[in-house]
Parts: sequence; structure tokens; C-alpha cells
Amino acid sequence: MAETVLGIDWGTSNRRAYVLDEERRLLHQHNDGFGILAVEGNFEESLRQLLHTLGLNEADIYLSGMVGSRNGWREVPYVGTGISLERLAEHLVEIPCGIAGVRCRAVPGMRHADEHGMPDVMRGEEAQIFGAMALGAPDGWYALPGTHCKWVLVEGRRVSRLVTFMTGEFFHLLSHHGTLASLMKEQTDSPEAFEAGLQAAQYHGFTHAAFLCRALVVTDSMPANQASSLLIGAELAEIRRLAASNTVQIIGSPSLARRYAFAMEHFGMPATLWQPDEVYVAAIGKLAGLKN
Repeated sequence: MAETVLGIDWGTSNRRAYVLDEERRLLHQHNDGFGILAVEGNFEESLRQLLHTLGLNEADIYLSGMVGSRNGWREVPYVGTGISLERLAEHLVEIPCGIAGVRCRAVPGMRHADEHGMPDVMRGEEAQIFGAMALGAPDGWYALPGTHCKWVLVEGRRVSRLVTFMTGEFFHLLSHHGTLASLMKEQTDSPEAFEAGLQAAQYHGFTHAAFLCRALVVTDSMPANQASSLLIGAELAEIRRLAASNTVQIIGSPSLARRYAFAMEHFGMPATLWQPDEVYVAAIGKLAGLKN
């Protein structure tokens, strides 16, 4: 098999590629907008173009994210959260590919049922958590903010709880459509206003907290560019009922991760931040070493 390892975090809107050498060290990183929606089903051709861009004639490829969803290249079945994260490599799924010198395998994603039997799922985040743990992150709660923020409890290197919040998607909808749109553009950080929003959100349900975005602004109680703080506050007000006071591991873009860390500090939840590219490279390197 090719000595060059290529990890691709292939999401709905974006695609991030990481080229590793035979020692599983990062050689090159490439980001583009060719997520699963943009390629319109032409995954093999899109991959061929990516390999050309990266200057690769062959590669051992590991895919994660929405590329393995029902709307992706091939639907890869979820595995249950009962398995150890160390065993993800045993559940990689081969993706048939007609490109010479290329082998593609996909990380399966995970499904979880809560105490009431209600399901929750994740694709891609399991690889990031696996990578963080390969770098020394401990058991405990992990927060992965984004379009759909995942809160994941790891115990004994197994996922024992998974809770998803659509905070990022709601913020996008509210900031682009409806009556709050004009208030929620060009969000910037101000500790005082952010803390005020978090304080208000912890006492109200999400839909009322969302309306408070408007009420606080029109009564000059909060700057318009801090309206998003209420949405994050509503999320954290809910999750802190579940999460213990132990340190939360945050994996996310630096700007968003810092906002969540500030909010957690307000609620007395200490946090450690992990750089998402670093944990992903660690995950792919570990998977490539465990499965050949």
C-alpha cells in the first residue's frame, strides 16, 4: 500500500485534507469548499482532482465526516458507543474507488441511545476525540462546537453519553432569516455583554432565550453584536445539568472554542482547548498505524 497517508475530513460544506508521511507526520494541509453538497455526487472525480491538487499519485486514504452519511459517497453504518474508541480501526469501511494507487476507508461514526431510548449520532467528532485522547486527553466531557455542537462523555475510553445541540445551525438561521437577522450580524466579543447574555439564558428555555436577543437589544440592555451569547448560554445552561465540574475538553475552531471556554468559565466549568487540526492528524496517524 502507498506510504503516503491522506486523511480527509469531508463535511457538508467544507473539506479538509491532511497529507502525512510514512512516520505519520503532517506534510501538507489543504482546505476547500468542496463539501458533499458541492460535489453533487461526483465524489470519485472530486477526489481525483484533490489528489492532483496535492500532487499525489497514490495514497492510503482515511475519510471521516458526512462523506459517510446517507447523502455522502457511501452510507457507512454507525457503530454503537459501547465499543472502545481504540477499536475504531476495526470498523473502518472500504469505499470502492477506481483511482489507481488509491485505497479509501471511512470511519463509521457513532450512534447512542439515551436513558429514554432516544437516539443521537455523530460523524467525524468521534475521530477528533480519538485523536485528542491519542495526544493525552483524559476521560470526561468533550465539547465539539460547530453547526451541531456535540457534548460527549468518555468513560474508560468509551463514549457513554452523547448530546447534540443545534446551536450553530439556529444561529445561522436566526442571523440570516426572520426578525432577528438585522440584530445578529457582525458578532464580536465583549466579556461584559457576553456574560449578561449567559446570565439571562440560564433561566429560560431556548425559544424564549432567542426572543431575549431582540428584547435586550431594543431596550438597550445589550449590544446587538452580542446577541449570539444568549444561544450559547441556553446550550450551556442545559448541559451543565449533566456535566460534572471536571474539566471539559473543547475541540473546535479557535474563535468559537474561546467563546465556549469563556461561557464555561462563567458557569464554573473549567476547560482545556484542543486544536482541531492537531487532533485530527493524531487520529489519522493512529488509525493508519492500527489498520493496514
